[in-house]
Amino acid sequence: MFIPFGILAPMVFKRMKKMSFCVFIGFLCSCGIEISQLITQRGYCQLDDVVTNTVGMLIGWIIWRGFHRVVIETLRNIRKGRSNYK
Repeated sequence: MFIPFGILAPMVFKRMKKMSFCVFIGFLCSCGIEISQLITQRGYCQLDDVVTNTVGMLIGWIIWRGFHRVVIETLRNIRKGRSNYK
């Protein structure tokens, strides 16, 4: 769930384009989920879930960043007339 969140959040929110902020928000969301599980006694409140969700957010952001760089570089090359497709 957090990998797609890490990919989509920077597309929607400008502040999420910074890796540290994006991962921090993922950490807070994960903590919120785990705390709600603890309070409602639904599921298990586990620290490793917080860690894996935060890492998932980081992986999603890395995927977004790689895709974003490729798209931006391609658009710049097209604007300058240096297309790789001939």
